[in-house]
Amino acid sequence: MKRKGRGMATIMFGFGYGEGFPDHSIASVEIEEDGKILIRTAAADVGQGILTTITQIAAEVLKVKPEAIRIIPGDTHLTKNSGSTSATRQTFFTGNAVKIASEELLGIIYHYASLEFKSNHVELGIKDGYIFRKGNPNTKLSYWELAERVKARGDSLKAEATFFPQTDKPDLKTGQGKKVYLAYTFVTQIIDLEVDTDTGMVEVLKVYTAADIGKAINPQNVEGQIEGGTVQGIGMALMEEQVIKEGITLNPDLTSYLIPTSMDTPHFTTRLIENEDSEGPYGAKGVGEPSTIATAPAIANAIYDAIGVRIYHLPITPEKILKALKEETKNKREKKEDFGI
Repeated sequence: MKRKGRGMATIMFGFGYGEGFPDHSIASVEIEEDGKILIRTAAADVGQGILTTITQIAAEVLKVKPEAIRIIPGDTHLTKNSGSTSATRQTFFTGNAVKIASEELLGIIYHYASLEFKSNHVELGIKDGYIFRKGNPNTKLSYWELAERVKARGDSLKAEATFFPQTDKPDLKTGQGKKVYLAYTFVTQIIDLEVDTDTGMVEVLKVYTAADIGKAINPQNVEGQIEGGTVQGIGMALMEEQVIKEGITLNPDLTSYLIPTSMDTPHFTTRLIENEDSEGPYGAKGVGEPSTIATAPAIANAIYDAIGVRIYHLPITPEKILKALKEETKNKREKKEDFGI
């Protein structure tokens, strides 16, 4: 028999290292000679799309199309520390470093352009990589033409920035602090699933997610992270179990250590809640790990809703479900016998 259930879970996640641990990111932005704007960053893109995000940030600040941006990522000879791609921190930290460096570069561009146009920079406009005098847009100078003239002056159109915010160590007794983390991401998930009481198999049918992510710089990236993180959460909840005996892993391959595939992917409905209440670039928050955390408890609640039995240990495998149902049936029978029913 198949029984349907619905479960919900809400989580909050403080991102970045936090708790007073030093945490920073360095980035630089410069005008190249070949019609490109170069970003140097050591931020590792492991599929979450940070390089796309910082491209958009730099393009927004410098008023150019994203195609004009070129990135040197993760080269230890050419880039400086951006911290780890962990703790859901890269958009917040490297995004801010790139934004600040781009704003610094924009200020330098305005400075040298005002010298070239013999005009105060408030009288200048910028569009698509061209500087022009307001009221006379036909008289314009590109970033790259300006870079050549600045080079002749013995300088360059280049800026570097470090984003290095401070957090507080929590009180050892209470766990509280004025600013333990820089900001918090909030996620609520509702999950519909079906439990086969004959086999113990669980099929996740639909996932509804509402995520307070501050500002979605790239909504498609954010939704992709939420969906991918949710599938990882499904694996955590239902199938991923490392079996260890005397210090040896007994299931060291994907035949015996099961992970979700495309066949296990449910239907997603995702809503991005944009409350720009953080210090991230344009109010953005991190979303990587928060997208995984709510899934397992929501699934556990949905299974309880479906079969009336609470299972507390992950993963909730078919064997655990069948055992729990068997024990529940036995307990009910014993209670009936106690009452003489």
